[in-house]
Amino acid sequence: MKVRNLREKLITSFSRFISQDEATNLAQEVIEAHVRKAPRSNILDEVLGDLAAWQSKPEAKWEVALQLPGYTAYNGNGLGPMLKLPEIQKTLIRQARQNGIAMASVTNAKAFHALHIWVQGLAKQGLFAIASYNGGPDGVIPLNGTTGLLGTNPIAFGFPGDKGDICIDMATSEIPYFHIVDAKKKGEGLPPNAAVDASGNLTTNASKALTDAGVSNLTPMGNTYKGYNLVYALEVMTSALIGAKISAMQDPGYVAEEHGGFIIAISIDALTNRKLYDEAVRTQNEEIRAQKPRKGTPPIIVPGDTNLARKMQLSEDMDIDLPESTLKKLA
Repeated sequence: MKVRNLREKLITSFSRFISQDEATNLAQEVIEAHVRKAPRSNILDEVLGDLAAWQSKPEAKWEVALQLPGYTAYNGNGLGPMLKLPEIQKTLIRQARQNGIAMASVTNAKAFHALHIWVQGLAKQGLFAIASYNGGPDGVIPLNGTTGLLGTNPIAFGFPGDKGDICIDMATSEIPYFHIVDAKKKGEGLPPNAAVDASGNLTTNASKALTDAGVSNLTPMGNTYKGYNLVYALEVMTSALIGAKISAMQDPGYVAEEHGGFIIAISIDALTNRKLYDEAVRTQNEEIRAQKPRKGTPPIIVPGDTNLARKMQLSEDMDIDLPESTLKKLA
């Protein structure tokens, strides 16, 4: 499907629930994020899932549960949060420019998985953004454990770089949950050091690390205390800190509304001289890209360079290859 046709369809769908300006902004952000993240993830599929939640709950209301000078807590009441992305980002931008830093949280909402899109727009506005979402339950073992308990707890960063906005989006488990699900379904092996069996022994067999009930014995990033500490800290920040359920208290069948997420926006201009920031980032990035790579490996890149290069190819005539299932949802 051509980009222009996809944008038109998205704007028409979104504008049933949000303003025309917000729908236009969201359609552009969705298309850009989809191009940057494909084929590893299907952001369009996720936003269509959020849209379906709005269609199925015509009486539900998106609410502001708490408003402070630099913090806004949103209660989604079972609705999909991505349709509120323009509103949330607008509030974060205003508060960050007033206060230097701002934070928003989303609880009781349908999904909050495509973190890239939550930092992308803020980075383009000259802000440094951080977002995370509770990826539990029963996903990641405590270090040296034998059963998944914590969430995969992904985190994303977005900020201005020397070639455009840099967006980094990753799970804090060694591999994402969808990776082990796909591996088990296809009968493929897992990377080493990514999961354990029921005895706590490292395994590359997805069937030994993922139960039929969906419990995955994934290891924390690196299978070290550093990764474990990060998974655990984000577990608390995306649940207890913002009034959502922590993984140990969540329904093991995965109830989306029990999960929470947050976005932090920092005004670079409020904290430092923007010219000095740009010079520092450019100097660092040039040094990184100029470094000689290890023999037999590809050129060294700055994090986010690959998806930024895909963004640069985006045009109105670009064809976006969508799975038949996604096309049916879009229709």
